[in-house]
Amino acid sequence: MIARDLVRWLAAARGDGAGGGGAVSRGAARARMRRGGAAASVRARVPGVLTALEPAPGGGLVRFARSELSVRVTVRGALFLGWDGASPMPSYAVSGAEAVAPDERVVLEPDTEGGVRLVSERLALTVARDGTVEVRTPGGVVLRRQSPPRWWEAADAVRGGGRWVSRAEVGPDAVFLGAGRDGAVLAEGAYSVGGVRPGLRLPVQVVHADAGCHLVFHDVEEEGEWLLRPGREGAGSGHDRAGVAELRMSGGPVRSWVVVGSPQRLAYGWASLTGAPVPPPGDALGGGGREVVVVRGGGGPGAVERLPAAGRARWFGGAVGPVVPRWTDSEVRAREGERYVRAAGRGRHSFVHSFEGMGGVLELCRARAVFNSLRGAFPGERPLQLAAGVWAGQQRYGGVCLPGPEAGDWAELPRTVGRVLGLGMCGVPFCGPGAPEGDGGARGARSKRGRVSAEVAEWAVRWEQLTRWLPWSGTAGGGDAGAPAPGGRERWGPYWTTLARHAGLWGGPWVRPVWWFTPEDRALRGVDDAFLVGEALLVAPVCEPGARSRRVRLPRGQWYDTETEVVYEGERTVEVAAPLDRVPVLVRAGAVIPVREGGRTVLEVWPPLPESGPGAGLFIPDEDEAWSPPLVERYTSRCAADGTVVVERSGEPGGAEGVGRPVRVRGLGAGASVGQG
Repeated sequence: MIARDLVRWLAAARGDGAGGGGAVSRGAARARMRRGGAAASVRARVPGVLTALEPAPGGGLVRFARSELSVRVTVRGALFLGWDGASPMPSYAVSGAEAVAPDERVVLEPDTEGGVRLVSERLALTVARDGTVEVRTPGGVVLRRQSPPRWWEAADAVRGGGRWVSRAEVGPDAVFLGAGRDGAVLAEGAYSVGGVRPGLRLPVQVVHADAGCHLVFHDVEEEGEWLLRPGREGAGSGHDRAGVAELRMSGGPVRSWVVVGSPQRLAYGWASLTGAPVPPPGDALGGGGREVVVVRGGGGPGAVERLPAAGRARWFGGAVGPVVPRWTDSEVRAREGERYVRAAGRGRHSFVHSFEGMGGVLELCRARAVFNSLRGAFPGERPLQLAAGVWAGQQRYGGVCLPGPEAGDWAELPRTVGRVLGLGMCGVPFCGPGAPEGDGGARGARSKRGRVSAEVAEWAVRWEQLTRWLPWSGTAGGGDAGAPAPGGRERWGPYWTTLARHAGLWGGPWVRPVWWFTPEDRALRGVDDAFLVGEALLVAPVCEPGARSRRVRLPRGQWYDTETEVVYEGERTVEVAAPLDRVPVLVRAGAVIPVREGGRTVLEVWPPLPESGPGAGLFIPDEDEAWSPPLVERYTSRCAADGTVVVERSGEPGGAEGVGRPVRVRGLGAGASVGQG
């Protein structure tokens, strides 16, 4: 078995053209292996027994007979594990040296039975004598058990070359989540990671279990794959089967990052490590039109196409040029970045959508070059760019446009939700699908015979209803997938810009799984046909033909139907109406939501019920769309004894001047009054 694996992996090994400064590339060793072919003399290696401990601020170095493990806990709580001399920097994914600064309060120390351990504010770690690593909660509950790595290398290779395998076990109830091809939930199977090909190849994984949540990122540039096998609980029989995640890489050594905590803590820790998302310009979110600039590979004649702002932002997959620029080279980045500036040309009225046929670190370096060039050319504006590929840290420079579906494919609706949720959990909140293949849209979706069938037309309506509630969609220009109707995207523009600016402060996704605030609720685990938009809204798109109602599992709390204003109790499944002309949207009781009405921002309040506590909401104005620090307005809502709904702006007590914005109350009947405290 091992020999067959070795032949297959040696044949799949690739060059190190994507390396460009990566700390863990061993190109020379892999080259020797390739020249020798499958018959080359190889040796299988494992770390061996623990021989020494060298403590250092944040962790230290654990030496084994044939390798060593570098351990570091950063000041923001992320854990680094690097085998065989791998260090946190340099890294394309990490935002800078300050992101990996060690927490000097933490240090490795000897443990029982010859191992070592450390305990930090966010996690605990044990390393056994044979190199087995266990990541635990601070209370000692095991979240992840990582077996000692195995690697195969040519007999004359430098240490760290060759194929690497790293196997981890998680709880039997755990769910693997990430940016998967079929959605956020990663089912059993193989998932390609690393390399430079386009697509969702992020080696980032969120594990959701009763014991807690953790995020794992393997910062490796080589081609590889994840073999996932979810666990299975024994239903009381005592025969639980652990979940397994096995990473197989064509080169090594492997360096990994782990973040432990609640979903909000994972988002903050990940953003602290790889950078906070850059907010797109406000008019890209609230229905404003922008000219679409599509840049194809190669840079030759015809490589740039434009669509007017009134047109639809189609997904272009044009031919890739014969030569892909070496984006890891700083001089190439500067030169090629200027090409994008010339393509954009019109400043705030344009955005760049690249489809240069690459992914991984090359796509990240391209996004970096374009972002820096556009920002330098238009210093008073926030650049807007979308890419076809993605790598960790992509959120620092823009978003991702996913391939559009085939018109009429109903399975693509929940898959699209899952992909957007997965990318959001991997740190890229500004993302969404391109236009459907073919004509697409409610007025243009066609069957394979060229005629609009009733089912395809219905699908197109439901598709536009869904994409209206995603951060980005190529179905219509400017990210607005629907007409500016009273309940359309334009009305919710202030809420979307608030989510975007707030994410720049803490890193969280705009669109979130329904279990985001209640990860302990097993009934919500794995739901991929409904999602939260921020803290306030729950969207339940219709994903089946002919449906005019649908069942929705609600998180904890009380929820209003935004159309009927009926209140539902949370932690149960309810049936909500879903006629063809609207998508079910529910709002959390107590929410204060900024909306646009009559050209001004209005605070829409959905009062908390008398028996529940106060509600809250945020508004972050984004009037100049430049780089000024966000000014966060925080509001609370409560029901007074006389039935009056009281809205207050935090830190500014007083009369109506304390709120300073018009308020409109929804729910609790038309006779509800409002007081501004």
